[in-house]
This record gives sequence, C-alpha cells and structure tokens, in this order.
Amino acid sequence: MKFLANAALFAAASAAVISQRDTVFSVSEFSAGCIPHSTQCLYSFNVIQPGTMETTGVNCSALVPSNGGLLPDVKEGTCKESSRTFSVVRSDAGLTLTVSQPVTPSSNQTGSHLLPKDQLAISDKPNAYVESYNGPRSFDLTS
Repeated sequence: MKFLANAALFAAASAAVISQRDTVFSVSEFSAGCIPHSTQCLYSFNVIQPGTMETTGVNCSALVPSNGGLLPDVKEGTCKESSRTFSVVRSDAGLTLTVSQPVTPSSNQTGSHLLPKDQLAISDKPNAYVESYNGPRSFDLTS
C-alpha cells in the first residue's frame, strides 16, 4: 500500500516537472489590434524566460500593415534590448505567437502559443472594420 502511494506521488511530481520544463517563455501585457481608420496593426507584449534569473520582462512589439483589417502575420518582430524575436502566423485555428532566442550561432530556443480564433474579435463600426485580440493578457509559450 505504501509503495502505491509513493509511486503515485512520484508520478505526480514527475508530471509537474515535465510540464514546467515545457514552458520556455512567459508573456504578460499582451495586446494585438488593428488601429481604426488606419492601415496599421500593433502587436505588443512583455516576455521573460522563467527558471532563469530574469526578473524584468523584455518589451516586444511590431507595427505592421493590416491584412484588410485583419491581424496580419509577422515574420521578424523585435524585442527591445534583446536578441529575441517573434513571429505570428495565422491558421484556421487562430494566430500562433512564437518567440525565438538564439542559443548558439546555429540554433534557437523557441516557444509558441495559439491565440484561438474565438479570442479574436472584429469591430464593424462605420469605416472601422478591424480585428483585435480579446483573450488573456498573460500566458506561457511552450516548446
């Protein structure tokens, strides 16, 4: 009986550690939206790497041309005072945010998060057909 209890405890602890390792970056203050009466959209967020000594988030942002009022893909979004970059790719499921950080000259560490389609809203106010993100502002990026 003790053996089963210990085995169950070990399995739960192992699962927690594995799950924690999957988190590569943590995002806060995320926002994305196209600007009404404009042809531009803005992505902006802070990102840290949990499990390191990093305590202050790095600010990442991109002001990009809209895709007919919809949030567009981003290929090389930048993060201030950091080697990190980010991308956003649209699919049928929503938008996937990926942050990348060089580890060696030939490899990167990346983490991604799907911003589901149901968290993207379209405003159809007169002359302002624009899309914006209305989901959680904080989330983890996983490998």
